Order: sequence, then structure tokens, then C-alpha cells
Amino acid sequence: MKVSLNEGMTVLDLHAGNTVTLAQLRKVVKDNGFVSKEAHLSARGTVVERGMQAVLTVAGTGETFALSAGPAANTAFDELRRRAHEAPVMVDELKGTADPPTNRSAVMTVESVR
Repeated sequence: MKVSLNEGMTVLDLHAGNTVTLAQLRKVVKDNGFVSKEAHLSARGTVVERGMQAVLTVAGTGETFALSAGPAANTAFDELRRRAHEAPVMVDELKGTADPPTNRSAVMTVESVR
């Protein structure tokens, strides 16, 4: 773990198989008097379509993120969404940025899909 108070940033490199959720990490940050902003994530899991929305369920934790297309990943996101419309899609790595916490569901803007 690397922490930079000057930059307001914490970098965590978690090993495959960990079960910590972004929600848990955000709670630790908040409980220690800091504000959690966007988070850059790399996760594996299953993407399904729920009510015209692509949703990632992270393997091992069950945490879910509504997905939206980032500017660099439009084609990959469109293909992922098309496949998820037909059947659940297992992804080995989905990279994206999770918005700061709100009272609505967690949203991740997709940067790349593998």
C-alpha cells in the first residue's frame, strides 16, 4: 500500500482471490476522517444485463457496479453489452473508474475489457 497525503491518493495492489470490497475500503477511509473520491479498479467477474443496464458482479465479493462506456472503450463496451444481453459474460479483467460514493448504486466507467 502506498499513501500520499499531498496528492490525496492511496494505491492498493490486492492479490487475486482477495475478498475486500470497494465499499469496505471507502468506509475505512471515511472512518479515518478522509473523503473517498473516484477509484481506479481492475476486477474480474460476470457481466449481465439488468433492465437495459450492463452490471458487473465482482468475483469473490459479489459487489456490483452498473457499467457505463468510457471514451476509450466504446467499442469494447458495446460488444460486452451485446454479449451480456444474450447471456452472462465472464471477464478476466475489466478496468475502469468507479465514481465517488452516492446514495445510488455504484457506477464504473469502463476503460478496457479482457
